[in-house]
Amino acid sequence: MKPYILLILLAGSLVTSSCKKYFGDINTNPNSPEVVEPKVLLPGIEAAISYSMGGDAARFSGILTQQIEGVSRQWAVLQKYKFVGSDVETLYETNLYTRILMGIKSVKTISTEKRYHYYNGIAKSLEAYTVLFLADFWDSAPYSDALQGLKKLQPKYDSQAQLYATVFDLLAQAKDDLGQTDGGAKVPGSDDLMFGGDVNKWIGFANFVEARANLRLALSDASKYQTALDLLGNGLTADLAFPYSGGAFSNPMYQFLQDWQDISLGTRISELLTTYNDPRDSVYNQPFDVSVNTYITGDKSHVIASLIEQSFIMAECKFKISGPAAAHADYINGITLAMQRDGIASTDVTTYLAQNAVDPGAGSLTLEHIINQKYIALLFEHETFTDWRRTGFPTLVPNNGSQVPVRFPAAQSELNLNSANVPASTIYKPVTWDM
Repeated sequence: MKPYILLILLAGSLVTSSCKKYFGDINTNPNSPEVVEPKVLLPGIEAAISYSMGGDAARFSGILTQQIEGVSRQWAVLQKYKFVGSDVETLYETNLYTRILMGIKSVKTISTEKRYHYYNGIAKSLEAYTVLFLADFWDSAPYSDALQGLKKLQPKYDSQAQLYATVFDLLAQAKDDLGQTDGGAKVPGSDDLMFGGDVNKWIGFANFVEARANLRLALSDASKYQTALDLLGNGLTADLAFPYSGGAFSNPMYQFLQDWQDISLGTRISELLTTYNDPRDSVYNQPFDVSVNTYITGDKSHVIASLIEQSFIMAECKFKISGPAAAHADYINGITLAMQRDGIASTDVTTYLAQNAVDPGAGSLTLEHIINQKYIALLFEHETFTDWRRTGFPTLVPNNGSQVPVRFPAAQSELNLNSANVPASTIYKPVTWDM
């Protein structure tokens, strides 16, 4: 891993801050990239995705779903839903576009030219994941017209439907690339810090992302539940997680708390932990101070896609297709995996599951049971915001006013420099699949 540490530390230093930062030369033409091999670019891209999703994306989503409470400075303002374009500037402009999508474009360009199939497949899988995030959290975003440098300084916005079509196309291409018997003259190995170049695991991840996308679309087309379930038949076989060693190379939530003790555990998740007599209460509900918190540690891996989430998705799909009894085993498995991950003793897991409020029996399981337990299990994961918008669970009382925001605001750089193309919206306007 040593050849990549400097690159990853650079990525980490650029993406962890909640304040506005600029990266590189904005006048660089991405159509004339420096010739850098994918093995050098890939670890930095993976680091940027982890820092983005485990950092601002998790914190902003956590405020909105009440997994996190803002207690001072910027975060106390966000707690009252004063959520504006400058808040998401680093996440959107610096990270999602500059660090991630531009980096992926370079990997794809080189990999296509040199026929590095496996690198291309990994890049497209991560690109699909990122574009899906843009579609789900902003509804529309520049993509087909973007990433062209000086050729297109004011790119048009693709609709959510167009972005979803892009996601599905990228995933189909990714699985085709990863399914090649010959990965190319150079194949990923230790430079792939999450799956070590294991193409079968990456195919599972691609299917997982596609299942996630179909789960949103099932709101308007119930057949998508079966599509998602079928995809997960060849889904994740291991968590996609980014490793951290601590110190200067620490987990993004840990790094944030080192500098800013502006957040605490949220009210709604605390209420549910109490309601269910959940043994994770003592694990989650610690002071958000890295000197005493034993859950948020510097060497804690950040999970991007998990077997826990996959099990809950399967439970939801089976519930929708065949009813509660069909969903029960996957529901129990999701809870059990989550509690094992958090170090809960097997006897305490058994006691927890024995409660009627947690396990009402196979015939009495509801969607609220499934999503509430998923919400607890996916602490600090932005997927809980999408789940709440899709299902209405867990039930939330707004922190301020009468509504909880249902999307992220347009980035300030877009409002300043590309305003003619930015669709009119507010943080209270549902995204397309939620209408």
